[in-house]
Amino acid sequence: MRRFRVYAFDPLASMATESASFNHAVIALPWEEPWEEPLSPGPSGEYLEVVDFDPASGRFYAPLDPLDPVLLAQDGLPPSEGRPQFHQQMVYAVAMRTIRNFERAMGRKVLWSPNWDQTRLGRPVPIYVQKLRLYPHAFRHNNAYYSPQKKAVLFGYFQAKSKEGSRSLPGAWVFAALSHDIIAHEITHAILDGTHTRFIERSSPDAPAFHEAFADVVALLQHFTMREVVAAHLARSRGVLRLRSLLTGLARQFNDARGRAGAMREGVDGTDESASPVVGAYAGEREAHARGAHLVAAVFDGFLTIFEQRSADLLRLAGGSPGTELHPDLIARLAKEATKVADQMLRICVRALDYMPPVDPRFGEFLRAMITADADLVPDDPMHYRVAIAAAFRRRGILPDGTASMAPDSLKWESPEDIDAREGRCRFDESVELDIQPKFERYEIWRQAQVNRMRVQAWLDVPSPLDPMWERRMGVALTGATWARNLQTIPLGPDRLPKLDVHSVRLARRAGPDGQDLRQIIIEVTQDRRAFFDPAEQEAADRGAQGARADQDFWFRGGCTMVVDPRDWSIRYVVRKRIDDNRRLAQQRDYMLDRDVPPASRVGLESDEPFAFLHEV
Repeated sequence: MRRFRVYAFDPLASMATESASFNHAVIALPWEEPWEEPLSPGPSGEYLEVVDFDPASGRFYAPLDPLDPVLLAQDGLPPSEGRPQFHQQMVYAVAMRTIRNFERAMGRKVLWSPNWDQTRLGRPVPIYVQKLRLYPHAFRHNNAYYSPQKKAVLFGYFQAKSKEGSRSLPGAWVFAALSHDIIAHEITHAILDGTHTRFIERSSPDAPAFHEAFADVVALLQHFTMREVVAAHLARSRGVLRLRSLLTGLARQFNDARGRAGAMREGVDGTDESASPVVGAYAGEREAHARGAHLVAAVFDGFLTIFEQRSADLLRLAGGSPGTELHPDLIARLAKEATKVADQMLRICVRALDYMPPVDPRFGEFLRAMITADADLVPDDPMHYRVAIAAAFRRRGILPDGTASMAPDSLKWESPEDIDAREGRCRFDESVELDIQPKFERYEIWRQAQVNRMRVQAWLDVPSPLDPMWERRMGVALTGATWARNLQTIPLGPDRLPKLDVHSVRLARRAGPDGQDLRQIIIEVTQDRRAFFDPAEQEAADRGAQGARADQDFWFRGGCTMVVDPRDWSIRYVVRKRIDDNRRLAQQRDYMLDRDVPPASRVGLESDEPFAFLHEV
């Protein structure tokens, strides 16, 4: 293992007596496999490349050499605010740790979203992106963001404001690249974009909020993977985690230096099991971070509830209770439980990404994806994890559409048989000849996914007598798909259906707690429909009326995610967003015309750099 020293939180935590003892942490990363690119100065490796150019001063900082024997002997450089090479070490180590956590949960390698060559073959062609670039000193501003265009994460730095009560020295330089939370947050944006490229699009208030909330959830839960830090907190809080602290907040130094009190965002919102649910309580929030905070609180509440259930017997056996002085051995056991539950919750959240629709993510759909992903891998739920998660969402009014109740069994996605019980077992056609052989090199995994995507696309393009069944079950239009190669989408109408595109074909192999081996093929199919702000123009375009506008005001997208079992090619789940859902179209139209949406949330997702705008809040 390679070992790198980092800040567990940020430099500000080293200036407080209650946190200085545990703020210096070590991240251990696996040594590169033979087929992976060796680590070199930068650091630069298989997944990441640190480029330390500071445009404000016009200089390159000398790159860190992770192979230096002196650094290998002492776990890298010691934490330092004033040494650029430690900044490089910090962003690389935390980013790689986040990547490894995702890979363990997803059951496959992390791939970045591709570049697109618009000039080849008369249509956009995806280009493989091996490395995400990290710029520790990209600009002088209190911001940091993932750039889908540059395939990079840019970290800013700025001078702290002078404000009464601030713990930051006025005028001191504060670096986003030294915040554990900010690094994990931005890398999560990049990984999520590589998994679901359409999630960036401005389709509903939940879309930008989901991106922000999911990145916050990952950063928060990663706090609890550092057992020494958790133990120190439990000792001070006497076994209580449901209190606001360093563990439950994000980017305290960054927020403090901007002249704002407390953490930038919090996982604990004060809602407990006695709270009455308020249907749609989060619906009034229009700003992405404020809206996403409800999702973060729901996931974090589920985590805390499960931890409290799992640790209750330990407290009883020890004769203690939360709030009383606890023996150090009990603290160690509680910290072990907290770390284990946080890791399980993080895996559930990451696995849920494969059970989400390919477009227009909604909070309620994420709940259903979490429940289904967990039930698929862990059929028995003796500790009632899924009940705790569903209850936490319910208390905050995050309710999915189309479910009979909030019971876990009702929240699971439907199988094809549930969607249309009149038909027999729905199978994927084996004649497609997908390549499902295990690959180890990331480029070979990417190439395999592209080949499989083209094979599924070709299969769907061929008209078949079974098309009506597939249309009902998938919620997509297949009939007459021979024109699907057209670059311009044909309007939805009685005899002109929208283009169908196989967005991705991913392979996953996951290990369950009892040693079970779960293998799946995740197929995402998307469609585009021309949409208009004027309902009359929409109706004319849908009917294919003569004289209807040839261009559109925006794109309305639909599609589905199919979870396929490669053992018998049966389709386990179909997660649908129908292209002919006029109610959802009206909702997207209203959202895009809503003047109450904050400028960052409105303009951001229309720009080439959506997260640069969103993170200005």
